[in-house]
Amino acid sequence: MRQLSTALWLLLGFTTVTQAQSVQYHSLKDSATVSTAATVVKDLPLLHTDQIWSTDIDTLWNRIEAILKRSHSELNQVVKCNLYASDAGKLASLQQSVASRFEKGHVPALCSVVTPLPDGCSYALDVVAVSKTEVNRVELLEQDHTQISLMPAGKRIYISGQAARDEDLKTASVKTLEGLLKTVEFLNRSQQDVVALKAFLTPMQKKQYVQQAVTEVFGRGEEPPLVLVDWKSSDTLPVEIEMIVWGGQSDKTQPVLEYLTPPELTSSPVFSRVCRVNSGATCYLSGVSASHANSESEVKQTFGLLQQVLERVDSDMHHLVKATYYVTKGDVSASLGAVRKKVYHPERPPSASKATVETISKSQPRFLMDMIAVPVKKQ
Repeated sequence: MRQLSTALWLLLGFTTVTQAQSVQYHSLKDSATVSTAATVVKDLPLLHTDQIWSTDIDTLWNRIEAILKRSHSELNQVVKCNLYASDAGKLASLQQSVASRFEKGHVPALCSVVTPLPDGCSYALDVVAVSKTEVNRVELLEQDHTQISLMPAGKRIYISGQAARDEDLKTASVKTLEGLLKTVEFLNRSQQDVVALKAFLTPMQKKQYVQQAVTEVFGRGEEPPLVLVDWKSSDTLPVEIEMIVWGGQSDKTQPVLEYLTPPELTSSPVFSRVCRVNSGATCYLSGVSASHANSESEVKQTFGLLQQVLERVDSDMHHLVKATYYVTKGDVSASLGAVRKKVYHPERPPSASKATVETISKSQPRFLMDMIAVPVKKQ
């Protein structure tokens, strides 16, 4: 076993750095609040958590604090929080509550989306944080039945969502995971290098079948952290799963980013099957969204805001690593497809997943991008 004993009206603001100089916070600022547009973290050990669910925000947060302590991390080392709630009102409360628990200027990047949650829960979240524990391979911890992975410093690999067709959710999940592991093998890595999984499934009420598939494929006690989001899809395509993998020691002789296509998969000009970060820092962006009555304008304005944020973290559209797109309408999805062809270099699009959801939030009603990038200059 591997276990151890953002809207357009916001104005770009300032940057603060932790005492250890390991995390930078790049802020968006309006007259009332200070939000974080992105965090930049050096090439350090990172922990990823399971998605944690609760009916109560305080209980949820107490579990996060226990997990950070167990993982030899702390609040000021959290670089990304992904927030989920069962309706838009609850999501707004969760966003406000989570942001208030961090010191001013040290709020991590936040991305928030509405999704049905299992077991009558109203709130959920997962986090990425710097760990003080030095490891030389991916290690798993468990805290109150929550899986935590510790990823060493070094190469990070982001595999786009894959989906196998089958009307049975568990069978589709097993087939999809097997396909992902075939991609891992293509990258000369192994199952033990898998850091985290994110599954978009329908319906959420059957989430146990995805969990069972992960246990069947990885083995009991060897399951990597898993995050679940309900999506609108067909009966024959009930699940899509994306994967984060540790790629071994950093290699500064290689390009910072590599965009790769396994031989059994086709390439695309709007997303990469695999993006590998060979060295340097990682930029985690908060959810990026703009509001406009016209779907095409909304997508274009959102990408415009993305470019502004990337400039603040010394990055650009040619250095995007990972994208998760949340859309609520078919016209938004179509506009996204058209705009991506214009803004991405056909040989350098980020790895990606696209999920059609019922609702995103009150302030981001139709389209949201969750992005990871790297600085143009090595850090």
